[in-house]
Amino acid sequence: MAEGSALKIVAAMPAYNEAAHVSDLVRKAKQHVDEVIVFDDGSTDNTGEVARAAGATVFRHERNEGKGVAIQRIIAEARRRSPDVLVLLDADAQHNPDEIPRLVKAVMEGADLVIGSRILQAGKTPRYRRIGQKILLSFARVISGRNLTDSESGFRALSRKALATLNLKEKGFAVETEMIAQAADGGLRIAEVPISNIYTADGSTLNPIKHGLGLLTRIIVMISERRPLLFFGFGGGILVLLGLLAGVMALWSLFTIKVLPFGMALLSASLLIIGILSIFTGIILNVVARGRRE
Repeated sequence: MAEGSALKIVAAMPAYNEAAHVSDLVRKAKQHVDEVIVFDDGSTDNTGEVARAAGATVFRHERNEGKGVAIQRIIAEARRRSPDVLVLLDADAQHNPDEIPRLVKAVMEGADLVIGSRILQAGKTPRYRRIGQKILLSFARVISGRNLTDSESGFRALSRKALATLNLKEKGFAVETEMIAQAADGGLRIAEVPISNIYTADGSTLNPIKHGLGLLTRIIVMISERRPLLFFGFGGGILVLLGLLAGVMALWSLFTIKVLPFGMALLSASLLIIGILSIFTGIILNVVARGRRE
């Protein structure tokens, strides 16, 4: 039972090969919540057994299907339990379960999606991670329209309203950005609270460059789907400007040396046509996307 609270609070962790960390995290989280769920996403070690021995309710995929799928299954299980607050945290020891009350408090104060922000301790984050986080954050701000400080943090809390509203589809790590975008679209209140920043030598087995590029690709795809006018309009506008520049250069050559560079003229026409088509594509897709959301 969560200490000093009549609230029903559930904590949940997607986990993949985290046998080294999951037991300690489960035991600490249990001090602040009514139930801890661990979703073992096809681990090849004994993550599930260790989590169950520590007192967690364990669900398992037979093969690794991705963090997004695990989060979707966690939310489905949470809906069956109907908690006041669902707390999500990673199972790689980068989050401190003793900070769960901070996120719960923010939900009780009216927030629907609370994100644990690592920005106040950015100095403890490796430089290459800070650069990647800033790039991803910029794109997340575009897709959500919210001025957040940490869009990729996996330490989060969801209200009952958020549990009922979210309909996540992303299978991988982009699920965290998708969650923010859906919350913004649904008019949910999004808040951030400061959390600790913990990095362990064996915390992540993912190649940071490959992981970051893959995540950025998925976020760009989401922008094209959710904000097509911005995506296609911006790209089309650049092509139109380049086309006009090429056209000016072709005309300058024609009027100064009396020679029309057909290659440059053809390039200008091509860029203008593609750019204008891109802009109109963005306008049409934007109308379609708005109709779907309504």
